[in-house]
Amino acid sequence: MDYKESWQPRVENGCLFIDDTDLGGAMLQHHARPGIGSYIHPVRVGARHLCLTADSPWHHPHQHGIQTRFVGINGSDFWHFPGQRPGQTLGRINPALPRITGTKPPRWVIEALWQHADGGHVLADRQDWQLGRAGDVLVLDLDWTLRAIPDARIEPYLYGGLYVRMPYHRHLGATVVTSAGNRDLAAEQERAAWVDVHMPIDQSWRPDDPPASAGIAVLDHPANPGHPAHWRIDRQFGINPAPSIAGAIDLTAGSALRLRYRLLLHEGPLPEPRIGELFAGYASG
Repeated sequence: MDYKESWQPRVENGCLFIDDTDLGGAMLQHHARPGIGSYIHPVRVGARHLCLTADSPWHHPHQHGIQTRFVGINGSDFWHFPGQRPGQTLGRINPALPRITGTKPPRWVIEALWQHADGGHVLADRQDWQLGRAGDVLVLDLDWTLRAIPDARIEPYLYGGLYVRMPYHRHLGATVVTSAGNRDLAAEQERAAWVDVHMPIDQSWRPDDPPASAGIAVLDHPANPGHPAHWRIDRQFGINPAPSIAGAIDLTAGSALRLRYRLLLHEGPLPEPRIGELFAGYASG
């Protein structure tokens, strides 16, 4: 995979940063927060450094950029925060510091333990990430393994797993397209090999700039269980390939669930035929 020589990964203050020396700052930050887990925010594209992620928006305060969590595992909720729901039984995701495993292209690992509300550990989590590019499109790969410590059940739910939250504004709107031909909220709970969300990016703080838009396409690897994935598409156009939509996932102690995804981060719209070509390359790799 191609990459920019100017990308430089570093770990500092509990986070993984990828600096772009051509831009003079970080273009990606991957947090590892005890109790909450890991998430990516911000990630920036293009010469104007457009931010593609939203952190704890008012409509979903428990969501952070590009995140990886499930709602229910063995009766503990790993999705919401304390006080959001009465009587909730919350688990904790405790990540270790990110580890850089390569620089050309940037590669890193974040491992975590998922702690049940009773104090015991239920899952060991390993995420292998890589950043590259395909022409003017940033390519972010995730290889995610969840290994059961005791027997573990990921409970059926309408969402959960890899979730992408872009900075949606109702007055600006957004569009969703899928490999199956569904559009916008018609894609909710439907199956597709890939989903792309695209929206205007608020640049009101730079009134002399021309309008800006950007998007993220998420590709579901054909080896993933249940491919093509069922998708959560919420009313603020968060997108999520959710394995839990199809039903419970039961893992015996020591067994693992492996999920692979590729994210295409793009300034402006990304034509559907191009997404299809990039998916074909990903699927055959």
